[in-house]
Amino acid sequence: LFILHVLNADSVKYLKKNGLSRNYVDEQLAYTKTQLEKAYDINVQTFIIEGKFLQAIADFSTKIHADLVVLGTHGKTGIQKITGSHAMKVVHALDIPVLVVQKRTFGMGYRKIIFPINISTDYDIKIDWTVFIAQAFRAQVFIFTMKTEHKETQKALDNLVENITTHFADNQINYSVEHATKTVGFAHQINDFAVSNSADLVMIKVDNDEFEPSFILGAQEEKMIFNSSQIPVFCAQKK
Repeated sequence: LFILHVLNADSVKYLKKNGLSRNYVDEQLAYTKTQLEKAYDINVQTFIIEGKFLQAIADFSTKIHADLVVLGTHGKTGIQKITGSHAMKVVHALDIPVLVVQKRTFGMGYRKIIFPINISTDYDIKIDWTVFIAQAFRAQVFIFTMKTEHKETQKALDNLVENITTHFADNQINYSVEHATKTVGFAHQINDFAVSNSADLVMIKVDNDEFEPSFILGAQEEKMIFNSSQIPVFCAQKK
């Protein structure tokens, strides 16, 4: 586990405001490293990089050949509501999966996983990660499909569901299939479905066409990540 702190303008401002030195960051990281290694018997390394938040994370992830980035967020605040969230900018700056968490506690782990699908062309990466996580936590996967009134689209969607359920069955994943009730507002329906089923994790795919482009204000991806119930969101992509 690599813990990275980016020492940027915000960090410097915080330290100065609270009368703290640079050593405070080193001390906090050292404390965290010790606690995690004792509690979970894992190898933890800590790093401090000076620079811009987004670029530092992207460069560091590439340097260590990271498989996954875990990113905490407090939601969209201030200017982010206009320019887009820092979290989404990090997600789109990387070509590896990103797990976005808010303040919600980990609890018993990811026991209930929401797997939304539309007619996106490639779900292989999302399937692989869902199988991996579901097996690790013995989770139940709730497949949630979009609603369409077009026969050809529905046929393609049915084929996609069959392919996904076959993968889950082959890997002995406990799953169920549910359907959206409206043809619009899919992201909102996913959130409602996740809440009604007390979900622990929502799996989305962000590297091509599952949701609309990130540069659109109020993009579907952001609606998922900053859900009001603070359900963690796994952003699967490419690697």
